This record gives sequence, structure tokens and C-alpha cells, in this order.
Amino acid sequence: MGIEIKVASPLSSFQNLGPKFKEPAMRRAMGRAIATTLRKHFTKLDSSKKNKLGGARTHFYGAARRGVHQPELYGNVVRVLVDSIGIAQRYYGGDISARPGSALTVPVHPVAYGHRAREFPDLQLIPSTRNPDVTAILARPNDASANGIMEVYYLLCKKVHQKEDKSVLPTDAELATSAHDAAVAYIKSVIMIGQN
Repeated sequence: MGIEIKVASPLSSFQNLGPKFKEPAMRRAMGRAIATTLRKHFTKLDSSKKNKLGGARTHFYGAARRGVHQPELYGNVVRVLVDSIGIAQRYYGGDISARPGSALTVPVHPVAYGHRAREFPDLQLIPSTRNPDVTAILARPNDASANGIMEVYYLLCKKVHQKEDKSVLPTDAELATSAHDAAVAYIKSVIMIGQN
């Protein structure tokens, strides 16, 4: 699943300036500005959104920042690709279902966050009947407890629902503003070069 964000083209603001300002160079400048806005947004999220469980951070948004590609031109369109697993899922939200015969492993313990269940060889599988979407839990004995109390590390689920979160990307207005400002800067540079 990809993300398509439609930003009103600021090119209409510059139609009276002549064909020179419709060149691919201006669209590239706009695309670079959009890519920069995306990178800055992901950097901000990476520093501000902490792990809700309190465990080690995976730097999900740092990886998204590194996945922002340079702009590509397609006719009159500029495309900026964000190559990051999970951004579209967080942006749109929706159900995530396990493949038939398997289960989603959902961490619920700070130590488990960012790790695979197989990294903990002493986890015990305990079937669950309380919640129809949770088939079992993976737990291990609490080291501080002498009476066999178990700590739950993961839930094994048939499916989970993720709420949509539009804040994972800049707003359309922010992207449009960065593209517009880049177009204005490009036009000013062309005018200054023409005057010299």
C-alpha cells in the first residue's frame, strides 16, 4: 500500500510568467523542497514520539526519513517516494490480519518491544480464551518473584486494528507551502541570472 498525497499545484500562480518558468528545473526544485519537508517532519517525529511501552526505541521515523527518495519527474507531475514499511499503515489505519495458520506477535512488555519472540528462548505459550482475537500469550517467569508469577511479553492475535494517524505526514498545506516557496525562489534566481 502506498501513500498518495494530492497537493494543489502552485504552478498556476506563475502561469503569466511565460514558458521559461514551466521548465523541469522548477518542478525539481519544488520536489526537493517537498522531500526536505518530509525529512524534517520525520526527524521531528523520531525525536518526539517515544516508545509507549518504555522499552528500547526502534527509530521507526528515523528509518522513514532515510526512505525519502529524491524527486522524480513524470510529465508535469513531481513524485516523491517514501520507501518505508508501515508509514502508509499508520497514515490510513485499518486492520492488520495474520496469515492463515499463523498469528501476529504483539509486544506488550517493554523488554519485548523491537524484538522477535524467538529472541527469548524461555517464553511459554499459554492459550487464551478470554478474547476471541487473542489466541494465546507468550510469557516467562518473573525473575523477582519466587511464587511463579508470569510476565506477559507478547499477545498472539488473529488481527489488530490500527487507528489512522494523519500526523505521520506533513499537512497538505505544509507541503504546498514548501513547493510554492521553492518555486518562488527558483523564479527569483532565474530573474537575477537574466539581469546579470
